[in-house]
Amino acid sequence: YMLEGGELLFVAETEGGKVVGFVFGRREEDSAVIGWIAVHPEYQGRGVGGLLLKAVEDEARRAGLKTVITGTPFARSFYEKYGYECYRVERALLLELIGRTVNPPRDMDVRPLLLDDLPALASFMGDEEYLRFLMAYFSVYDSDPDMCLIGFRGKDVAGAVVGKRNEVYPDLVTLEELVVKDESYAYDMLDALTYAVSVKGYRWVGVRLPVRGLDEEELLRSGWKDAKLPSFWTRYHIRKHLR
Repeated sequence: YMLEGGELLFVAETEGGKVVGFVFGRREEDSAVIGWIAVHPEYQGRGVGGLLLKAVEDEARRAGLKTVITGTPFARSFYEKYGYECYRVERALLLELIGRTVNPPRDMDVRPLLLDDLPALASFMGDEEYLRFLMAYFSVYDSDPDMCLIGFRGKDVAGAVVGKRNEVYPDLVTLEELVVKDESYAYDMLDALTYAVSVKGYRWVGVRLPVRGLDEEELLRSGWKDAKLPSFWTRYHIRKHLR
């Protein structure tokens, strides 16, 4: 049922009243967003998950919503079984830094990003991209200033990157935002972050694709691996259009 504030909650029970599954979500604009769905291991494979999805879909239709959406690292086939489609993949990759020689970019001068640098970055970014970058920058400005970097080619600003320590794995720094004036500068900015992370003694640097200018196959060839940490893994964005 729809709770106050647009939240969704359904519980699956046996005839005896035993709770064997639940789904929790929320309403966002014209969509129902599934935040969490779980079924007790003893009752998996019996259609309980499908019944929970149907409950969400029926309530969403009743509320006049158009889609049901969610993100999942491992249950893509489950959703596809019930008519959902994967419309976007965020591939998570890790680079192990222990025992690896990491060098700064050769053709770019890099230093910490300062507040006074922001107008120069805004000059080659669209409004939405600039807003995303500002949100990432200010989220780590006090805690990880050394992970906010700006790069120059000569006197010209080439790009900037923001890294953030993972809340679950303190030895992991993930790329939060990377912006470049030209896509050819993307690997230099990634190298700049990787070098900064290595100097600080972290074990891993992570990136979630797609990122403008970075190619998945190229990263895999250069030593990056699929991320399988519980708090950092590939995410499949799933949706179903309601009729």
